[in-house]
Amino acid sequence: MMFSKQRLMAVTALMSLMFSLWAGGENASAAQTSTLPPQASLPAPGPEKGGLASLYPGDEGIERDPRVLYVDDFETGTIDQIGARWGSISNKENIDLSDDIHGNSPGNKSVHISENGHLYTHTAGADSMYARFYVKFHEKTGYVHHFVHLVADRTPTPWPKGGAGETPPGDAKFSTGIEPSGRWGKYPPPGIWNFYTYWHEMKSKWGSVYEGKPTPIEPGRWYCVEAMLKANSSPDKADGEQAFWVDGELYGRFTDFRWRTTDKLKLNSFWLLFYNTDQPARHNKDPKPESRVMEVWFDDVVIATEYVGPVSARPSQGKKKAVPSKSALLTPGLLTPEPGSAVYAQKFENGPDNFEGGSVTDDGVDGSKAYAFPPKGVSIWDTYSTPVRESTTIRFKLKPLCDARTVSILIWSKKHKDNCRYNVSGLQKGQWRDVEFQAIEARVGWGRKGPSLEGDVLDNIKLVYEGAESDRILLDDFEICE
Repeated sequence: MMFSKQRLMAVTALMSLMFSLWAGGENASAAQTSTLPPQASLPAPGPEKGGLASLYPGDEGIERDPRVLYVDDFETGTIDQIGARWGSISNKENIDLSDDIHGNSPGNKSVHISENGHLYTHTAGADSMYARFYVKFHEKTGYVHHFVHLVADRTPTPWPKGGAGETPPGDAKFSTGIEPSGRWGKYPPPGIWNFYTYWHEMKSKWGSVYEGKPTPIEPGRWYCVEAMLKANSSPDKADGEQAFWVDGELYGRFTDFRWRTTDKLKLNSFWLLFYNTDQPARHNKDPKPESRVMEVWFDDVVIATEYVGPVSARPSQGKKKAVPSKSALLTPGLLTPEPGSAVYAQKFENGPDNFEGGSVTDDGVDGSKAYAFPPKGVSIWDTYSTPVRESTTIRFKLKPLCDARTVSILIWSKKHKDNCRYNVSGLQKGQWRDVEFQAIEARVGWGRKGPSLEGDVLDNIKLVYEGAESDRILLDDFEICE
């Protein structure tokens, strides 16, 4: 998938996805909960003790370790430059650099977020992901809605995807969030650390909560937090794990997960999120929510395939700056295969070809031709044919001449004897919208939770939407790439 897809989504659509994702309450009220056994039964850290950081005093040079996937100590660049290398930043006006640093910091700066904001990035795909970061909550913090997430996403996009209340297919996605939780007012804000987890075998559609050592987080104090996700070794085995550490101490380890149903699904996304609403205050019966100050500081992020551990000792010569990483989506072909050559392309300059259901018009992109179609849709069959691989990509442009905001794409699957669907939302009347997606993102079922087109043959497509009989949407620059 090409990084140019970032242009497909305006800021408003991105925020809409975020609110959709976090529609539930604190860790979702209906979430399945698993409580950690007593501290005495916790496994010893074993070979993880010390970690990669112990090999690099002050984290100096840790970014060069082949086991390290991503590093940012926020010592280099402006907020704009940091957001650019991460690939996605939200509420940039709420994010700044701070000289508030933790006691073992080898640098001079941290990143500070007020109210709501995120940095979101991607790494090369891996079967295990350890994400270490330092964090401090404001002394007057309240309860937090959602926090830092590790994600495996088969079809990654530069922006974080929604999915609240949706069970992800086993070949598409799984994730876990290391989050502070008040557990319905049992603990003072921000609460205790726990996991909030989504995967295809979760028992509740609102995810599952896994509670670790019940030690309340102290506001105004820096912590070293590390979370781990390890994928199951093969699709038929339930040997996946997740664990988290606080200041190098194991707080929770949970096993026997069948996270994925294909080895092609890799851990590849990291979401440094600070998201707040009034829901956690209500759910935890906070007696004075109006007095809370929702601010957080982050520093010294290291993502690796092995345990990292806290910053160890001091760098060899005073303060240091890491060479920061950049999103894997910024390097074409690193994270997902690049689309191949065009199997079929149509700009409608010489007529409709085999498109049916509408008519050619003069109102295309930059004054060219386009194809206008009604709510019943436009379709094309048996004009092109290509096997569906990870690289197989569908591209086109849409411009509603009406108030329709969503177009459904239907592709008939001979393999599944059913339509596979993909939805394009957030369309704006009178505005062209670039659409690009991988064919494997189209799935059977109205909720798109069935099997995908992978391994099928792509030889048809139909676009439909809800509207009046007189409504029209324009289609232009249609292209299928192998």
